[in-house]
This record gives sequence, C-alpha cells and structure tokens, in this order.
Amino acid sequence: MKNVYYIHFAILVILLTGCSPKNAILEGKVINASGIPIVYNTTLDGIVLPNRFDTLHLNPDSTFRLILPINDNEKISFFLCGKRALGSVYLAPGSQNVYIDASKSNKLKPIGNFEKENEILRKLTDLNDNVFKLRASIEDVFDISRDTIAASIYQKLTEYASTMEQEITGVDHELTKRATQDIRMHILLAFMNQYFINSNKGSDKNKKEWNDSYVRMLEFVDINQDENVYSSTFADVISNVAAINIFSQDGTYIENENERNQIIFNWYKTNLQGRVQATAMGLLFIEDENSECFATEIPSLYEKYKKLYPNSILLPIVEKAVAKNKTFNEAELPDGINFLNTDSVHAFKDITSLFAGKVIYIDIWATWCGPCRASFADIKPLQTFADSNDVVLLYMSIDSPQKKELWKKMTGYYNLKGQHAIVNEAFKNEVYGLFGDHGYLTIPHYAIINKEGILQFPSAASPKDMDKLIEQLEEASIVTQ
Repeated sequence: MKNVYYIHFAILVILLTGCSPKNAILEGKVINASGIPIVYNTTLDGIVLPNRFDTLHLNPDSTFRLILPINDNEKISFFLCGKRALGSVYLAPGSQNVYIDASKSNKLKPIGNFEKENEILRKLTDLNDNVFKLRASIEDVFDISRDTIAASIYQKLTEYASTMEQEITGVDHELTKRATQDIRMHILLAFMNQYFINSNKGSDKNKKEWNDSYVRMLEFVDINQDENVYSSTFADVISNVAAINIFSQDGTYIENENERNQIIFNWYKTNLQGRVQATAMGLLFIEDENSECFATEIPSLYEKYKKLYPNSILLPIVEKAVAKNKTFNEAELPDGINFLNTDSVHAFKDITSLFAGKVIYIDIWATWCGPCRASFADIKPLQTFADSNDVVLLYMSIDSPQKKELWKKMTGYYNLKGQHAIVNEAFKNEVYGLFGDHGYLTIPHYAIINKEGILQFPSAASPKDMDKLIEQLEEASIVTQ
C-alpha cells in the first residue's frame, strides 16, 4: 500500500499536550491473513485521519503486541491491506487482548475490560460496511436504492439511525456522543449517495424536494458537532457538503486545484466551526499529500491555517504535508527525462516511429492515478536493464492539457528517466482502442513494441514482475527478418 504514513503517537502526544501519556496495551494474534499485511489506523485526539496507516508487525507465531501512548480514549481500526476493513477496537489506558480473523470483515474478538465499548464499535463497523455496500450498489439494508422520494428516504434513514442510537448504552458520555454522531454522519453519507443520483432528475419541484430534505438531513446531523471528526466518513461527508453548496447546485466545476482549494478553504472558514473547521481545513493539506496533487498555493493556505489554529494537534502533520509540497514544487528536473511535443501529433505511430529499430516499453499512466504512482517504486531495475539493452522507456500520460505542469514535475519527482508524451485528442481514441477494452482503459497499462515496429505485447508485464518483463523485452528484441 502506497501513501502509508506512520505518526509516532508518543512524540505527538508529549509535544502537543505537554503531559505524560498513559499506555493502551493491545496483544493478540492474527489468523487467515494469507500473507497479506495487516495495517492499522489510530485516532488522534478523537480525530480519524484517512489514509494514514502503520503496519502491524507480527511475531513468527502471528502474535503481536502494541503499546500505544494515549491521554484519552481512542479507537484503533485494522485493515487487510488493500482489501477490506477488519474492525475497530476501543482504546483506553490498560490492557486487552484481541484476536483477528482476517478471512472476513469485522472478525475482531477483543477480550478485556471494554466489552460494551467494543460492541458499540462493532455495530459502527457494520454500519460502515452497509453504507459502503449501498454506495457500491452491492446491497441495500436501508431499502432506499429504489426509492426516488426524498422525504421517504430521509424518514427511512433517520429512523434507522434512531434505532441504532437507542442501542448505545452503558458507556461514558464521550463515547456515547461520538458514536451517535458517527451513526448520523454515516446516515448523511447514505442520503448523499441518493441525492447525487436523484436530485437533478425531473422537474424543478423534484429538485426542491431533494434540496429541502437535504437541508433537514444536515440539521439532523448538525455538521458542526465536534464529535463528527471521530467518524470514518468525516473526510467524505465534509467535502461533499462543501461541493454541494459551492459547485453541484449550479453545475460549476473548477479543474484548477489552486482555485478549488482556495474556494473550499474559504467556505470552511465561513461555514464551519471549532474542531470541525480545524479538521476540515487540515484535511485539505493532508489530501494534497495523499493524492500527490501538490497544488502550488498550498503553502500560502498553510500560513492562513497556522494563524487560525497555531496550537492545532494536526499542525505537525500539516507541516509535513506542506514540506513535501514545497519539495515537489521546488525540485529541479533531473537529467535523462525528455518531453516530446505532441501538439501536432495525429497518430500513435508518429511517436513510436521516432524510435525505429528499437524495443519500446510503454507505460500508460496519469498524475491522478494512485496505482500508477505506486508502481514507480519498482522502476529502478527496469531502468538499469533498459540502459544496458538499448530499450526505450516511453511514458504516455492521459492527463488533460491543464495538468501539463504537474505532469512534468511528477516525472522529475519520480525520476522517470525516458521519453514522455501526453496523449492529445487527435490520437486519444486510437490509444484507447489499442490498449483499452471497448473504449475503457485501465491504468497503469504496459505494452511492448518490438524492434520491427510491431506491437508484440499489447498488455505487457509490469516493472514489479521483472523476470517476466525481461523475457518479454528479450523476445521483442529478436529480429525475425
């Protein structure tokens, strides 16, 4: 898993609070992981930070022991890396055991002093799974996917939430409030899913009914409740709320990352409060790092954020994200990277013919593609082989022209030595036809053109499978005539 980050909890807690944390000790065993890593995410002062994980290190017998310094109650969530959520465990000073069956979701078995708390977290994990299945059109336990009446969907979801809230008993007020808001945030996300599908269909009356029900749903949730940041849906929900208010209702779309970030930052400043505002703003910087957008105005927004929240617990994380942004944008382009001008190119062969008589390894990617960026961690052996065997590395980007500057900077950031081209509209359909499936192209995608100029491997091995790739490249280097 790429974009995996580890926050040293002890250092953060000591630096930011100035007091000695107590330890939550978690011991247990993992079964049925099939060699796939287990990763975990721990809340920070009750805040869920998306896409920030550490790997669970297992002993030879698949047991583990975690010592997590905390000052308050937190939540740790486990995931089968790249596959699915496994469930969450309540953290408080003291010890407990947990057994993780990685064969199915939510198969954690905590044993200790927090039985009621962990039962509530199990129910919240089930709710999270149910909302995910609704959004993925897999299953609908809420009975709303075929319902097009906004008021009806509002009633079904709020009744579902109320039923769940009645089951939150026997725990402290803090967890009760956090769990209540987590339920409501999930319900809001479920409503938003149907809102995006149905709100712009039909008459103006239908649109008004959907917007009225949406406002009622926002009132039901109370978007500015501090405890909302405890929900794993917070990042999605808060960005959706901003998008609906700013962009969706009038159909506006702003592709420029700098302009969009500035508009959203200002909307957060005007419409959000307290921990919700501080967290939502902080996530703008964290998302810039996670998605590697590296918008050039991020440092200036950071200065505004720092003035608003000079003591924010998120500040060290935000500072790290901004530092990475600056490094990216200030770096000089290394030698060995050549950009081809495709403005006047009308056919894919116009590019490949530039390297006649050579084997060409093609990597089709885009700056917004996470798996593409992740694959660049495996390119060094390929670069070495290409240098020694006169193989051309041709990186074909399907980014829009507006992303050209980001594209160039990213090639340098990942040290993608080779030839680089952006696919323009003139030969875009040709590329999608050659390497896609009925006009749909999955990236990253790899292909090999042999020395005779023939597309020998329309779907080649990736740099991660270097043994197979070398076989293909060597086969492509054989001249048959």
